[in-house]
Parts: sequence; structure tokens; C-alpha cells
Amino acid sequence: MSTKINTELELAPKKIKVKKMLPAVVLATTFYYSSIFTLGLMLGYLATRLYCKKMGIDEESGDKIFFDVGKKWTIHLHHWIMGVIVIAFVSLAGWSQEIPVFLWGALFGMMAQDIYDYNDWHEVIIKKEEVKI
Repeated sequence: MSTKINTELELAPKKIKVKKMLPAVVLATTFYYSSIFTLGLMLGYLATRLYCKKMGIDEESGDKIFFDVGKKWTIHLHHWIMGVIVIAFVSLAGWSQEIPVFLWGALFGMMAQDIYDYNDWHEVIIKKEEVKI
């Protein structure tokens, strides 16, 4: 148990460095390829962050979308998953060329906000807790 805590404490500074460096690398790379996409990415991220803050949506809030799957499982529909669904739908429908680059960036910004700001972004399939009466 204490080994796990020590390992987590040792890795904490590395996570902070990665979390600070990653946005700069992503923005620099996307700006190199498309400044319009980068602008959409930044505005999509900021708009989603402001929306979530204004609506009180965070990891602890109950304002989340869940789908029951059987009696024991639920699926948490994060907004990064919604973005993936939109991308898949648009791509499969053959409309990807009609979507402006700015909107693609905004969509990816929305997805990035969920992954970057929330620690529960990977918790998609969740086992229900048993309630005994």
C-alpha cells in the first residue's frame, strides 16, 4: 500500500509537467498545419470549459448522461464520446468535406476539454453499486 502511494507521489511532478507541456505542443503542431483549425480548437475548448463552469458540470456533479445497460452496468456518455459519435456519423455519411475546418477544430476542442480537465474521462462503462433495502 505504501509503495503505491510513494510511486504516485514520485510520478505527480511528471504528470504536471506533461499537463503543462502537452497543450503547447498540440497548439504549435496544429497551428503549423492550420491556423483556422487551431483557432477553432482553442475557442471550442474555452467555450466548453465556460459552459461547464456556468452549468456547474464537473466530476462531482450529478449532471451527467448515463445509459443503463442491463441491471449491473451503466455507460457514462462523456462529451469526448459525443464528439467521436459526431465525427463517425459525419464521416460515414460522407459529409466531412462540407464541414468547415474551424468547426472541426471546435469539435476537437470540446473533446480535448473533457479529456484534459476531468480525471474521470476514461470511466465509460461503470458497474452499478448495489443498494440494499
